[in-house]
Amino acid sequence: MEIIYLGLGSNTGDREKYLKDAQTRLSEKIIIRGLSAIYETKPLDCPPQPDFLNMVLEARTELLPQDLLAFTQKVETEMGRSPNSHNQPRIIDIDILLYGQKRLNTPALTIPHPRLTERAFVMLPLMELAADFIYPGSRLSLSDLLEELPPGQSIRLFSRLSQDGPDREEDDEEDD
Repeated sequence: MEIIYLGLGSNTGDREKYLKDAQTRLSEKIIIRGLSAIYETKPLDCPPQPDFLNMVLEARTELLPQDLLAFTQKVETEMGRSPNSHNQPRIIDIDILLYGQKRLNTPALTIPHPRLTERAFVMLPLMELAADFIYPGSRLSLSDLLEELPPGQSIRLFSRLSQDGPDREEDDEEDD
C-alpha cells in the first residue's frame, strides 16, 4: 500500500458537510489514516467567489495514480461538481497532492501537485500530517519548503477535529 495525501476544498453550500461527505465517499477505496484541521482561505487565481474551506487527508491505497485520479473525479462528479468548474465556485475539489515518492507528469495528472509548495492552504494542513516528509526528487522536508511560501496568503483556522467533533476556532488568523 502506498501513502498518499489528498487536498479537499469546498466553497459553496454547506462547505463543512461536503468535506465530510467526500471523506466518507473516499473511504470506500482508500484507508484514511489522518485528517488535518480545516482552514478557511480566500480563493487564489480565481474570479471573485466565496471563501474556501480546505483540509488535507493522509491515506493508504493500492490504487495506481491514474486509478486514484479516476476515483477522486468520480467522487467529485457524484457529489455534484460540474466538469467545467475549474476556477469557479465548487461543491468539492479533490487534489492528489503526493503519492509516496512517486513523480509523474502526464497531460491528465502531475504528482506532486504542481502548485503544492506555493499554497498556504495546502502546505499548512499538510504540515500537520507530514512535516518530515521528504518532497519527491529533493532532499527537503515539507517543513523546509513551508519557509519558501510566497507571502500575502490569508489563511484562518476554521475548525480542529476532536473526539467530540469539530472545535471552532474563530479568532486565529495568519497571513503567510
